[in-house]
Amino acid sequence: MQDSITEGYLPDDSNAPDYIHALPEVHYPEQLNVVDELVDRHVREGRGDNVAIYFEDWTLTYEELQEQVNRMGNALHDLGVGAGDRVVVRFPNRPEAIVSCLAVQKIGGVALPSMKLLRAKELEYIINNAEASAVIVYDDLLDEVENALPDLETVDDIVVAERNGIDHSYHSYDELLDDASDELEASETARDDLALMLYTSGTTGRPKGAIHTHRNVLATADSYARYCLEPTEDDVFGGNPPLPFAYGYGDLVTFPLRFGASTSLVEDAEPADLLEAVDTHGVSVLCSIPTGFNQILSRHPDGPEEYDVSSLRLGLSAGEPLTPTTFENFKSEYGIDLLDGIGTTEMLHIFISHRHDEEIDPSATGFPVPGYECKIIDPDTGEDLERGEPGLLAVRGPTGIAYWDRPEKQIEVNEDGWSIPGDIFVQREDGRLEYKSRSDDLIISSGYNIPGPEVEAVIEEHESVSEVAVVGSPDDQRGEVVKAFVVLRDDASASDELVTELQNHVKNTLAPYKYPREVEFSENLPRTETGKIRRTELREQEH
Repeated sequence: MQDSITEGYLPDDSNAPDYIHALPEVHYPEQLNVVDELVDRHVREGRGDNVAIYFEDWTLTYEELQEQVNRMGNALHDLGVGAGDRVVVRFPNRPEAIVSCLAVQKIGGVALPSMKLLRAKELEYIINNAEASAVIVYDDLLDEVENALPDLETVDDIVVAERNGIDHSYHSYDELLDDASDELEASETARDDLALMLYTSGTTGRPKGAIHTHRNVLATADSYARYCLEPTEDDVFGGNPPLPFAYGYGDLVTFPLRFGASTSLVEDAEPADLLEAVDTHGVSVLCSIPTGFNQILSRHPDGPEEYDVSSLRLGLSAGEPLTPTTFENFKSEYGIDLLDGIGTTEMLHIFISHRHDEEIDPSATGFPVPGYECKIIDPDTGEDLERGEPGLLAVRGPTGIAYWDRPEKQIEVNEDGWSIPGDIFVQREDGRLEYKSRSDDLIISSGYNIPGPEVEAVIEEHESVSEVAVVGSPDDQRGEVVKAFVVLRDDASASDELVTELQNHVKNTLAPYKYPREVEFSENLPRTETGKIRRTELREQEH
């Protein structure tokens, strides 16, 4: 039990979300260890020879994965890592990352995957805030950990996976594995003990640690994946979301391992690498963000002819709104639907989506995922709004927004037990939920509320446009005006005539007041490590 370790850092009854366990599959026993369910159970039930992980030209079966997890778990235990201890895991998408996270969780610790592009100052804040006791790191990412080390207050041990010949004086990942026993019983953790901590990107202030229990982690698979994707052990999940991204952790760790399926990992994947993985690993469920799917289409127009993509049955998209244009273009080329989904680091995975076997309307995100409830509320009064009225999304289900040691933020994101992710939605008469914008992406111009992503989706339809971001730019008369930052396709050129074309296209498609009064052509758009457009940076630039 972790109570004594985490006491004082978790939300209390006054500001914690209400967890709703409506599905029978999320009624877990009080004693629950996520690794016993994701790995050990498959070995017990005779699936030990199934491939758990594909990476480059080699495979790791469930039995082999169990052995490596056990060895690393024993090694960490020998170093003094115990129940409730937070351990930072810093890797690109490699098998060692999965082994390390599962080993921490199996001995009752809390895995804290770290984005690989974080600098020393960012690592210093996160590690000290989480009071992490150890860091397991890929040798090529060790430098920023070392730069932060003089200011780290709680780290006792650093374990380095030596893959690139980087000199160091810390524990060797491989030597620890070699010296440790391959026998390990899962810790008798409670279902509500912490298993995973993921830090938000911090684009609007200090990063916040989103905390998730053993029950929360499994529930994402037993709600969204089970009902919307219907995986089997024959599926191979692949894609390029980073494992420390909640979306990537679910797609490439929790979902395949929950169902005895396989995960295909590609380190630092480019579009060609993803197509190669589909071809060689037989990927059936391809996970990415809209930018990733657009890059596959634009950089590899002959992709379906160059690679064997016949194994594909479904695509998953999150992180940014998926436009109907991208949906239709990818379906036309690859013959599969892309399921758009809204999820957050705090909610752990997707809670609004279509299901793979129902009629998909690409202009809407979809329905509440089975096990979740959603409603639209007035941002000012908190009152429920009628269908068709835009407002703030409120959601509850088997996961909810809970922060580590941030009581002031905890109050902001909960309303009578409902979690408030900060998105503006409309619920249509047919029950589908249509995304409008993040609450801070709403542009208010001359009293009109204009969702930036709605304008982006229309501009993206133009044949000259590769990518676009829309934000509000200060204006003395209107308060704000709509401004579009446009990245053109290689065969298009910036001109005043093209600006007028784009403006008229928006005027002819949406209410005329939504058209971009300013258009700036850019070579690229600022993005987070997970691929999301940093609209905050563009807004700050304008201000």
